[in-house]
Amino acid sequence: MQLDSVVELTSGVDALYLSGRAALPTDLLATLDALRLIADQQEGPVEIVFGGLVMQLQPREWGLYRYCLDHPYARLGFTPKSKIPEIRVQPRAEFLHGHGIENVVEWTRTLLESECGAVLLEVSRIDLFADVQGWNVTGDDRHEFLCRADARNLFENAEEFNGLKIGKRESGTISARLYDKTIESAKSGTAYWKELWGEQFDPARSVLRVEFELHREVLRQFGVSTPDEVLASSGAMWHYLTHEWLTHRVPTSDETRSRWPVSIPWQAVQRARIAGESLGIERAYGAKQAGVLANLMPSLVGQLANFGALTGSVSTLDLIPHLERHLYLYSRTSGRSMPSRIAEKKEKYALP
Repeated sequence: MQLDSVVELTSGVDALYLSGRAALPTDLLATLDALRLIADQQEGPVEIVFGGLVMQLQPREWGLYRYCLDHPYARLGFTPKSKIPEIRVQPRAEFLHGHGIENVVEWTRTLLESECGAVLLEVSRIDLFADVQGWNVTGDDRHEFLCRADARNLFENAEEFNGLKIGKRESGTISARLYDKTIESAKSGTAYWKELWGEQFDPARSVLRVEFELHREVLRQFGVSTPDEVLASSGAMWHYLTHEWLTHRVPTSDETRSRWPVSIPWQAVQRARIAGESLGIERAYGAKQAGVLANLMPSLVGQLANFGALTGSVSTLDLIPHLERHLYLYSRTSGRSMPSRIAEKKEKYALP
C-alpha cells in the first residue's frame, strides 16, 4: 500500500465542552429559579431570553447543573454552587462545523459575558478527529494496535463489525474510537459530512473516522486549559496521540511489538492537518435537516399511504383535508396541539 492511497478528507475538532467560572448575578439566578418552577409545574420547557436569544429552559437538571437552557447552537447549564464551575456549555456539532471552532468560542464568550459579566472559560473535553478513505479496519486488526491503554471493545451494526474503541471514557483521560463514519452519518442524518469531505470523497467507499476524546485531566497534563490554549495545542496533541499513545503496526516475527513498523495507513493518520473547516451555519443545519428527512420519508410515506387508504383518498390532494381534520380531532382528545408537538421536535433535532 502506498501512502497516497489513504486520503484524508477532513480533520479537526468534533466536540468541545466548556466550563465557565463567574459570579452569577442574583437577578439572573432569580429568573432561572422562577422559570424552572414554571417548567416543573407544566412539565415542559419555557422560553427565556438569554443574551438576546430565545432559549428553552428545561424542567430537568443537566447533570450537576440545576438550570438547563437549550438553543439550536448550544446547550447551557448553570448552578449556584461554587464547588464546581458555575457554567457549562456544549456547542452542537452542526454549529461547530457550520460556524468554525474559533468563532464558536468567541460567540460563547460574548453570549455569557453579556449576562454574567466576566467569565473564565476552560475546556473540559475536546474530541479531535480525522476522516480518511482507503483503509478499512476489521475486528481482527485490534491486536495490531499498540496503545498505552489496555481496554479494547468492538462495535457492530446489524451483526457486522463497525468499529473499535480503545481506552475507557470513564477514566476521564483519553479514549479513542475507529469506526465507519458513513454508516454512523447515514443513521444519524448528519448529511453535512459529505459537504465537509468535499470533492475527494468517493461515495463508493466507506470513510474511516479516527477520533480521540480528551478530558480535563489530560489537558492539564499538556499544560493547557483555556479554549485558546487548547486549540493552539491541538496539532501537538494529535502528534502525541498518534505517535505515542496509539499506533497501528505491521506484525513481524519480532516478539517486541513496539519494534513492529508503523503501518502506512496510520502514517497517513499521523499526518492529518487537524485544521477544521467550516461550511457556514445555514449549509450545516440545512444538510442536517435533509439527512433527517431522508431517513424519515420511507416510514412517513408508508403511514400516509395507510391513512389515505383508510380515509378513502385516491391522491395527495384528497388526503390533505382528511389529514387536517383528523389532526384537529386528535389534538382535542390528546390535549396537545400540533404546533406544540412541532416545537418539541425542533428542540429534539436542535433546529433553528
